[in-house]
Amino acid sequence: MVSPRPLKLRSQIGKAQPLAAAVHMPVARVLVDTGVFHLDTPYDYEIPEQYSDIDLVGCRVQVEFGHARHEGLVIGRIAQSQNPGRLKQIEKVLSPHPVATPESIELIAATAQRWACPAYDVIRSAIPPRVASVDKEKYEIDKSFSSNTFTSMTPKALKGDSVRSFWMLPPSQDVPLLLTHLLLERAKLGQVLIVLPDEKTLSLVMSHLEKLYEGPVARLDGHHNRSDRYRDYLRMVKGITRVGVGLRGSIFTPLSGTASVIVYEDTSENLYEPRSPGWNARDVALLRAQISQTSTIIAGFSPSLECARLIETGWLSVTSSPGRMQVLAVEADFGELLPSKIFSTVRKALKSGPVLFLVPRKGYGNAVLCRKCKNISSCECGGRLSIAAKTSSPQCVLCLKSYEEWRCAWCQCDEVFVASRGIDRFAEEIGRAFPNFPVINSSGDHMVDLVQAVPSLILATSGAQPSVEGGYCAVVLLEGMRFFGHTHMRTQESAREVFFATAALVKDGGEIACVIDPVHPIIGALTRWNSAPMIRKELQERADLHLPPFYRYILIDCPTKEATSLKTGLTMAIAEGRIPQGTRVIGPHPHSNEISRLSLAVPVSEADVLIAFLHELQRRRNISRKDLLSMRVDPYSLS
Repeated sequence: MVSPRPLKLRSQIGKAQPLAAAVHMPVARVLVDTGVFHLDTPYDYEIPEQYSDIDLVGCRVQVEFGHARHEGLVIGRIAQSQNPGRLKQIEKVLSPHPVATPESIELIAATAQRWACPAYDVIRSAIPPRVASVDKEKYEIDKSFSSNTFTSMTPKALKGDSVRSFWMLPPSQDVPLLLTHLLLERAKLGQVLIVLPDEKTLSLVMSHLEKLYEGPVARLDGHHNRSDRYRDYLRMVKGITRVGVGLRGSIFTPLSGTASVIVYEDTSENLYEPRSPGWNARDVALLRAQISQTSTIIAGFSPSLECARLIETGWLSVTSSPGRMQVLAVEADFGELLPSKIFSTVRKALKSGPVLFLVPRKGYGNAVLCRKCKNISSCECGGRLSIAAKTSSPQCVLCLKSYEEWRCAWCQCDEVFVASRGIDRFAEEIGRAFPNFPVINSSGDHMVDLVQAVPSLILATSGAQPSVEGGYCAVVLLEGMRFFGHTHMRTQESAREVFFATAALVKDGGEIACVIDPVHPIIGALTRWNSAPMIRKELQERADLHLPPFYRYILIDCPTKEATSLKTGLTMAIAEGRIPQGTRVIGPHPHSNEISRLSLAVPVSEADVLIAFLHELQRRRNISRKDLLSMRVDPYSLS
């Protein structure tokens, strides 16, 4: 039998006596990471005298909130609080280094307001996690600038003290090198930050900087070592490092003086934060330009519609690269992969170097039909069948069941017809059409970054196009209408960017061939290297249909049982004038299991009022202990 444990009295631990308060500006305004939606306002805390001499604005601190300890960010320092009673004190300064500046704090607040979320939801994306060992390091200020001698390819219009422009990149150039030259030109004037859409482009820019720039470069992306990333971030905040290179989250990096922000390929979905609140780097850069008068350059081959609208209003200027390209457009009248008129172009190009073929899909056969009756093949579970390779059996895309002895359920024919060809099938057919040349496939998990400048056939999907020194002798864009044929809201925008970015890989004097109707407007745009006429037409259509970028869309997902009452409440708010009269409520319609979606559309000029209303709605739901609505402001896709 186990003897009972002796009874012991629990020791009473009293609270520590408050320390003497700072004499000068003794109150700190702190954003506290409470994790509670409606507790997103700053709170006042007393500053102990021992922290009086520290520049606390922008520092991380530990404070007591309720009966727990939380991390907070000091956003201001004042002489007297408006709150009655005794203030709690800051318990600890977690880091002696400010991780935010007044300008970046204002940017975080503006972003939280724009996307209807608590400020700390933005801070988690904007400021890298703290590393204690890095905080203990010393940082010496050295603001000298030195770079190796090189012939700059940056247009004169982008070298001024104050720039706000879209740079339409020229064809037949090394784009990462162009961006590196722009970085170094802007670095002569002060700190500069470039935001890139993917790690591949970031690595290429970094490699060029190693050759051309003698100073330190801050790498600000999540793929970087955590300690190095935090160290580089602090060096940018302190103004020690002039050049910063990063992905979407780096857009919030504090900059000082006559700084510049560059965003490349603003049409990319990678610049949209997938987690709540769903901000995007382009719009944050534009917010930043309004707050701090930072020079802002958006670089790409074709602007997003949001940038195009600002160009039309004159808020953004355009720095173009005029030129005339050799473009051949041929339509596939009989469904052939490569029309006969393009063969001579490819053969001529193969005499001197590689030819790039852009294809719309990866895989081998993405749709299996019966060769006899053309019935679409389906699995017992309802999923479609696909073929992974020429010798593979049809397989279900859902349950992965393989049909080694497949037969058509209608006519019992056992011959397969591949209706939707993928890149592997393209490689087979193009390899047979041009024998004795090596075929290189770049797509999916097998991306190729660089190919040799020798006669070869290079097939790639969008985003996987390899680089080649000197450019391709010819570029062929296959099944062009497949790129423009999706139902996605940004189909036209992304297809334009893909066509221009791929065509730009051709060498000077090389030819571009498109398998598409010759009257399609993309052909004239590529020939003149100017997408403006296409974009103006689409902008007019969007304005007539009340779509972005003239209207701001907000998607709200809620339990189906609440959807009707939510719509009724929003409709009443419109009638009572609490939200803009121009607001349209679309839906609700089923979105997923027991979840319905409402779409709100409002003119951009009135969007701030609606977003503020929805933010307050979220706060009140949280106070009444209701589940928060899932809300996305200006998402990449409306579907």
